[in-house]
Amino acid sequence: MEGTRHRASKSRAVVLLLALLATDGVLAVAAEARFEAAADIRTAAEAAARDRLADVPGQVTAQAEELDPRLQMPACEVPLAATVPPRPQLSSRLTAEVRCSGVRPWRLFVPVRVSVRQAVVVTAMPLERGKILAPGDVILADRELGLIGGGYLTSVEAVTGQVLRRAVPAGAALSPSLLEAPVLIRRGQAVTLQARAGALTVQAPAVARGDGALGQLIEVQNLSSKKLVQAIVQNEKIVEIQLP
Repeated sequence: MEGTRHRASKSRAVVLLLALLATDGVLAVAAEARFEAAADIRTAAEAAARDRLADVPGQVTAQAEELDPRLQMPACEVPLAATVPPRPQLSSRLTAEVRCSGVRPWRLFVPVRVSVRQAVVVTAMPLERGKILAPGDVILADRELGLIGGGYLTSVEAVTGQVLRRAVPAGAALSPSLLEAPVLIRRGQAVTLQARAGALTVQAPAVARGDGALGQLIEVQNLSSKKLVQAIVQNEKIVEIQLP
């Protein structure tokens, strides 16, 4: 009889313990349900960062920073909204504003680290200032765009024939500010001044009064009239003015 009471008492204790454990689990789940999951907030921030960079060519990755575990935002009964404001330059760090527009609205600013990788033009070897670039001088290499200062270029053909403004080491990403068009006409050089009006073209001998690259406007002196005029460099020998 006493053994039976002991077993019954032990059974009640086990049931009570299971009930307490179940209650704790329910309370924990209920507590979690009252607050928005940090993972969902980070996911919304990362999606907003990728949307902001959707037009940027290359491979985009985004990773939101871990949230302070003490930060507990009320659970949102509607889908979270998130935006990233535009920036004038590509940056490796963005800030996403995550918002809840439910009955208990809130907003939270979440830092997001982004990486955009793309094949850009880099030097294949150390190059000196004034070097006229040939196809073998540069290659395409994968780079993280946010770490490149001053812009970048993506076409080897576009830089071929351009002149370096300063010396650069091997593996350096080339930017538009590092390049300039080669000088085709030098100061004092004899050139042909060409004037065009519709189908009519008139030419006269002239002398360049300054250096000029392709498409650049320079001053030349017409040797026939001795007048100074502004003309556009067409090639190594011809400059042209447009007549009305």
